[in-house]
Amino acid sequence: MKRTSKIFAALTFIAMLLSACGGGGGSEGAAGDSSGGDQPDEIVYGFPVFGNIPGDMQLIEDEVNKISIPEINVKVKMLPISAGSWQQQVNLMISGGEKLDLMPTLDTYFSPMVAQKQLLDVTDLLEQHGQGIKSAIGENLLKGTTVDGKVYGVTVGNGKASVPNIAMRKDILDKYGLSIDDVNSLEDIQKIYETVAKNEPQMSMLVPASKGNPILIPTSILMHSEYDGLGDGFGVLMGNNNYKVVNLYETEEYKSLLRTMRDWYQKGYVLKDAATTNETSVNLFKAGKGFSQFVNGEVGQDTQLTRNTGFPFVTKKLQEPLITSSVVQGLTWVVPITSKNPEAAMKFLNLTYTNSDVINLIDWGIEGKHYVKNEDGTIGYPDGVDSNNTGYGLGQDWLMGNQLIAHVWEGNDPANYKILEENNKNAPVSIALGFSYDSTKVKTEIANVTNASEQYRAALESGTIDPDKNLPEFLSRLKAAGIDKIIAEKQKQLDAWVAANGGN
Repeated sequence: MKRTSKIFAALTFIAMLLSACGGGGGSEGAAGDSSGGDQPDEIVYGFPVFGNIPGDMQLIEDEVNKISIPEINVKVKMLPISAGSWQQQVNLMISGGEKLDLMPTLDTYFSPMVAQKQLLDVTDLLEQHGQGIKSAIGENLLKGTTVDGKVYGVTVGNGKASVPNIAMRKDILDKYGLSIDDVNSLEDIQKIYETVAKNEPQMSMLVPASKGNPILIPTSILMHSEYDGLGDGFGVLMGNNNYKVVNLYETEEYKSLLRTMRDWYQKGYVLKDAATTNETSVNLFKAGKGFSQFVNGEVGQDTQLTRNTGFPFVTKKLQEPLITSSVVQGLTWVVPITSKNPEAAMKFLNLTYTNSDVINLIDWGIEGKHYVKNEDGTIGYPDGVDSNNTGYGLGQDWLMGNQLIAHVWEGNDPANYKILEENNKNAPVSIALGFSYDSTKVKTEIANVTNASEQYRAALESGTIDPDKNLPEFLSRLKAAGIDKIIAEKQKQLDAWVAANGGN
């Protein structure tokens, strides 16, 4: 009897050991988990949405995880945030310590977030888990997100030779015998506005994308190729023939643009609440409340707006391209300091630059349900589906990972992404491409200047307030906030960079 008890005890102990060692992970391994049975690491993948948040987002998340868990043992929680509240929401999440593992920075926010130590140095992570990213974008573009020898982000894999465009509704142009081909300047745009505004009084001639989106701000569009913002735009190189850092907001070019926007606003061409609205341009266009919008890009902006709004659009470029560090940093994927698992974040980010199945799911949705393939290799909506009833009309392939391995939407040249790649290789580059300054010494000034900028720029650049009266006040606030100190520090570091590298 005693021997039987001992045997039973031993068997029980062995069973407990086996149970503990197994960890309940057998089913994970059977499902194809490449990690051999471990529970997948979970990350939060945040991004802005410039239209309505898609209803089928959960379906997309589920399909992405069917790939990411077996491939890299990472489970993704997709966190779409309305573009109108994007930056505010991100700041609140980071300051509150909320879990956020991957996100893009927009416009000039990359450098301030580095200075405020909101982003992780991902240099080693790229070496360990981001070789696909490095191959996809190349070392040259990686320099644009390198600060003091450390990499803090990865630029989106898209066309970097973007140019300012005006996008207009083609049906309205045709209705009044107008052509976007006649547009080569702001004066030409105004002539079209005069005709359309008189005949379509219910429609704003020019609408912003959203309050939280840089496309609201004309200098991000209309002066795009005229200066290199050197990261944050607080101290820029005008033209492309000298290394003198100047205050953009003191330039004659900026003042002239503000006066034009003010004139348009007073004539009723600009959406009345352009400086404060949280509504997106897509929704305004869908509702028939908007005629045109400024956009940055190279190819396909007209098709994208047509797809997302249900109205035909055409575009016309207004300048020639210039690839700058600001362009590289303008759309950058980063790992915030609130990431609970930076390694898993980098593994998934690498997947969005190398795995076309993953990026097509994020960009376009599920094949057969949200899109179908055409004979020419492009994709389009399935029968019975359009921009109004699709469950996943995100249409933001320009933002999500590596656009150049994704499908091309119908109406575009199937070779569009090859064109973008060639443009990246051949377009003119800024003489300061690769320079990215360490703003640690002026982080307080950057925070103060950013606050002043956010207080004034939207109202000034939409024409809502009078620049003759309010620009001097804005400049005074900038000086009090320390913009001259930022410019001096940037100039000092740029001079050292030129001496060490010889410029471009």
